[in-house]
Amino acid sequence: MLIQEHQPTSACHIDHYQPGQIEIDGHTYRQAVLLDGGGGVQTVNLHSAAELQAADLALAAASRPEVILIGTGERQQFLHPRIAAAASGIGVECMHTAAAVRTYLLLQSEGRRIWAWLWP
Repeated sequence: MLIQEHQPTSACHIDHYQPGQIEIDGHTYRQAVLLDGGGGVQTVNLHSAAELQAADLALAAASRPEVILIGTGERQQFLHPRIAAAASGIGVECMHTAAAVRTYLLLQSEGRRIWAWLWP
């Protein structure tokens, strides 16, 4: 069996998560962030995942990630099916943020293309 280390393709790395804050590349965020799959981190002016629009997911889908993660904070919430459908064939996974961070780090270590919206 060939074993080799996978290097993340994205320049950003989630260092730490606790309810109310996310630390990414040494910067602490206390509001929602978008990890755009290309190493970019953007703050998001939405109070909850329920405020995501179809256009947001369509924008993510245009860059052809393998999966879109939505970390909804301390409690899991689901997007309306019409909103998730805007991702046009790309998997959209909603989960509480702690699980989304673990999933993001695992997928990133495999070199997968991921977009993630994370609410602390």
